[in-house]
Amino acid sequence: MIRIIVYLTCIILSFGVFGQKSDNIRDLIPTENLDMKKDANNRANRTKKKRYSVIYRPHAKNILYGNPCAVEATHKMGFEYMVESRNATRSASQLGKFWNNLKVKSKLVVTRTPFWRMILKKKFKKCRPKSGDIVG
Repeated sequence: MIRIIVYLTCIILSFGVFGQKSDNIRDLIPTENLDMKKDANNRANRTKKKRYSVIYRPHAKNILYGNPCAVEATHKMGFEYMVESRNATRSASQLGKFWNNLKVKSKLVVTRTPFWRMILKKKFKKCRPKSGDIVG
């Protein structure tokens, strides 16, 4: 008798599940497109999110980590700094970091200019007074 009651209860409770219509998940996700004339969920009209190359640094000295102006300057160059200590868990090996940094820096020499580091330091000097990162 208990089996029949449990069985009937499961059938009654599952009626709501079978009656749901299947929605496309893309229709439920909010988008960043604010233009009313464009269909926001169209692949061509979605905002493009760029993946930046990463240069690993063992310390945050002279990179203005967290400064929005400096982050914007590095993003315009096509990379971002990642501060990672040597003792961090899930850290890439030292050799892996070296080869990654070599690849990214050589890409910057080819795509930007061999003087990309001097240009970036000059931009960092302009960014410091804007955010109060300079003492003196």
